[in-house]
This record gives sequence, C-alpha cells and structure tokens, in this order.
Amino acid sequence: MIFIAVTLGVLLGVGGLLYQFGASADKPISDIAGEKKHVAGSGSVTIVEFSDFQCPACLAVQEPLKQILKKYEGKVEFVYRHFPLVSIHKNAMGAAQASEAAALQGKFWEFHDKLFENQAEWSGLSDPKDKFGEYIALLGADIDKFKSDFGSQAVKDSVAVDILATTRYALSGTPSFFVNGVKIEFGQLENKLAILTQ
Repeated sequence: MIFIAVTLGVLLGVGGLLYQFGASADKPISDIAGEKKHVAGSGSVTIVEFSDFQCPACLAVQEPLKQILKKYEGKVEFVYRHFPLVSIHKNAMGAAQASEAAALQGKFWEFHDKLFENQAEWSGLSDPKDKFGEYIALLGADIDKFKSDFGSQAVKDSVAVDILATTRYALSGTPSFFVNGVKIEFGQLENKLAILTQ
C-alpha cells in the first residue's frame, strides 16, 4: 500500500512538472535579455539573440537581421548574448571573449561585425588570438589592453553569465531568438515585429 502511494505521488509530481513546463513554453521569459550588455537600437519591442561567432547559421542570418533592424529602427531594441558551442566550434569561446575584450574599449559592435565578416579566416586556426588582435588594431583600439583583457576573469565571467542563461532556459542551438521574452524562429521574426509594432 505504501509502495502504491509513493508511486502515485511520484507520478503526480512528474505529471505536474511536465504540465508546468508545457504551460510555460509560450510564456514570456522576463529576464531573457539579462543585463543588456550589448544593445543596439531602442524601442518597445526587445529582440534577444543567443549566438556563436563561429556558427555558420549565425553568419547566415546577419545580413537579413540587419535589414529587419533597419526597417524597424526606433521601434525595437536588439540584445546580443553569447552561446559559444564549444563542443563543435573550437574557437567560439575565444571569439566570445575577444568580443568582450573589445567591448571594454567601446568596440563590441564593430568587432562583432568583423568576426562574422571574417568567420572563414579565423574559425579554422589552431589559435586565432593574433588574428583577433589584427581586427582590434584595424578598429583603432589599444591592442595591448585588448590582449590583457582577453584572458581576464572579468571577460570570462561576462561570457559565463550568458552561457548560464542558455543552460537555465535549455537552449539547444544557435542562433536562438526571443521577441519580448518568447522564443521564435528567425523566419517568423519579421511577421512578429509587424504585428507588435503596428
């Protein structure tokens, strides 16, 4: 009798958890944008992208994403967050840290663009640090400061905060997009914005 009661309790508990998970799947995640370290634009609608600089699919959405953001300029804010897929992209973590080092000199977005534009150049290198240094020098930043910041705990922690969020929200791949806290496929993004910005 005790075994039946315990089993029934476990089943009800699991069922409750599954119900809660299913019911919350379409609910907005209020803190998905995190600290908003890297924000472009402003507006009442917030787009969050979890991305990997070495990811070909992330590269593929860059140009159409820029066009969408330009179209809805003044109506949306765009937040970039890190999700380096280190199991398949060996230089993704280094690229994320390099972008954070660039951010400490106010060069995040310029460096972001450089990394995507030159993805084929650095992604296959055994150690891309020197290449990242070339990019930051082209942007007119202090290369010595960049090199020092690259391996700093502050930079590592900044990336780690985003990775923690990807684990918390069980994200499985990149790019992952959210609009006002609700997960959405990139192909649905423009239609969603058209509705929200009317």
